[in-house]
Amino acid sequence: MFMTQGRAVRCIGAALGIVATLAACEPRAVDAAAQPYEIVTQLRPESPEAYMKLFRRAHLVCALAREAMKLPPPPPLVTLPADFVIKRSTYLGSGSSYLIRYEEFVVDIAEMAPETGCKTRIGSTLHEALGREGQIHSQLRELDGRTEVEEPVPLVRDASKGTSDETSYTEKRTVDGIAMRCLSAALLGGLTLDKCVADTDSGLLRDGAGDPVVLRARELVPGPDKMVVLTEPVSVQIGKPVSEGRIALSGAK
Repeated sequence: MFMTQGRAVRCIGAALGIVATLAACEPRAVDAAAQPYEIVTQLRPESPEAYMKLFRRAHLVCALAREAMKLPPPPPLVTLPADFVIKRSTYLGSGSSYLIRYEEFVVDIAEMAPETGCKTRIGSTLHEALGREGQIHSQLRELDGRTEVEEPVPLVRDASKGTSDETSYTEKRTVDGIAMRCLSAALLGGLTLDKCVADTDSGLLRDGAGDPVVLRARELVPGPDKMVVLTEPVSVQIGKPVSEGRIALSGAK
């Protein structure tokens, strides 16, 4: 009746469209932009109640199963903190090296089974990629706390990457003093309601994987709940020097 932890998290992540695919870990990644940058963004549900619908249904099923087994009622479903975000993304670039860090937060249902009390908690995962001296170093922290550091792979340029981005993001905006370029209305799909990336005098600002850094977006998650997620800038600095010492995997000495 109940999914294993790994399968459940993957299914929920896929349904919400929030499981990060760390493109910077792919061998086709490109060098970081020549100018330094430090950007932090967050992805959050426009409606926390809509986000929790899927988990409320799973918790209800678990509670009914406990009732059928003549077990006491389970504790309430975990409550989201007021500042809950689905993902926090950090992009650092010194001009010669870069770091991409994705920290994701989710309702952990590893113990959502009748026998274990239908327990839930807020858990997190971490994906990081560091590009330096022609190599990409990556690290992953799983929901259960286990950390894996991958073997370095060569960083290879992909000259064809990004051509369509320059012609797609055509609408120029300045929001809170930040220069952006946004997708034109004609290019927005049914799921993307708005999407803007960082703009500079030399073109779109790209992360170490060669992808434009998204600063603002409003997108509809596939599924019956019609949940909308928002990408928002937390801090944006472009052109200010970034120390090489700060460009390191978490826990690295």
